[in-house]
Amino acid sequence: MDYVLPNELVDGMIAAGGKKATVSIKNLLVRGFYSGAILGLAVILALTVGIKSGQPWLGSLLFPFGFASIVLFGMELVTGNFALLPMATWAGRSSWRATFRNWAWVWLGNWIGTAVVALLMAISLTSGTMNGAADNIGAPIWDLVAQKIIALNKANVVVKYENLGGTGFLLAILRGVIANWLVCLGVTMALVSKSVPGKILACWLPITAFQSMGMEHIVVNQFLHTAGPILGSGVNMGQVFIWNFIPVTIGNIIGGMVFIGMLFYSTHRTKVENVLPNEHDDKLERELAAELGAR
Repeated sequence: MDYVLPNELVDGMIAAGGKKATVSIKNLLVRGFYSGAILGLAVILALTVGIKSGQPWLGSLLFPFGFASIVLFGMELVTGNFALLPMATWAGRSSWRATFRNWAWVWLGNWIGTAVVALLMAISLTSGTMNGAADNIGAPIWDLVAQKIIALNKANVVVKYENLGGTGFLLAILRGVIANWLVCLGVTMALVSKSVPGKILACWLPITAFQSMGMEHIVVNQFLHTAGPILGSGVNMGQVFIWNFIPVTIGNIIGGMVFIGMLFYSTHRTKVENVLPNEHDDKLERELAAELGAR
């Protein structure tokens, strides 16, 4: 049966969080690197399509391909772990020390991945231009994408938050809450299905929603607000950390842990010792390992 029942889903999320708590630092960094890098590339795709088509929503519609690959390949995305690890800790499958360890290393791995893509794309965006007239696309698209990243960097660090002081800091937290509520909903919906098409379909809409609404997701921001200064936005990394990275991370933790993790745990948690049956079942164990990101 492709559909996973709600109580089975929560048991699976707890098991996934417990397994993630034991992953080595090397694997957390490697898997975190992939997730950050692919989301950076997905942001570039979304911006390019939005600019070329004149329809930003179309870019948002295509953006979730990066997130879908993270789910299918069992990689590490810190925002999803903000929901899964606390659930495992509440169930006794992990500890807060292991939870914070996972969050810290995956956050770093995600940032390294986004930074590498930001550097590569910045070099690409500023080294030569496309022949817009020859390609019938008007202005050089790379220049337009670079300008868009710079504008977003200035707007989402200085204009929307730093210039508003404490109110801006609070707004960044609130927008982070909404973003990761939707992102963790995507993670949860992907776990409801065991089929590849079901997983992709289930996670696609919540991710499209957060992207279209312009909410604040720390890994997406790690790309935008690292690429912006590299491209010459004039915003320094101190401003980025204080007025975006820190409040958005706080908001993402609240959105994932409270509005997905705590909510689902409190209503669908079943008192079981193990999601695996007593008898040995290689096929079921393999399916659960793939489904839950067990390592």
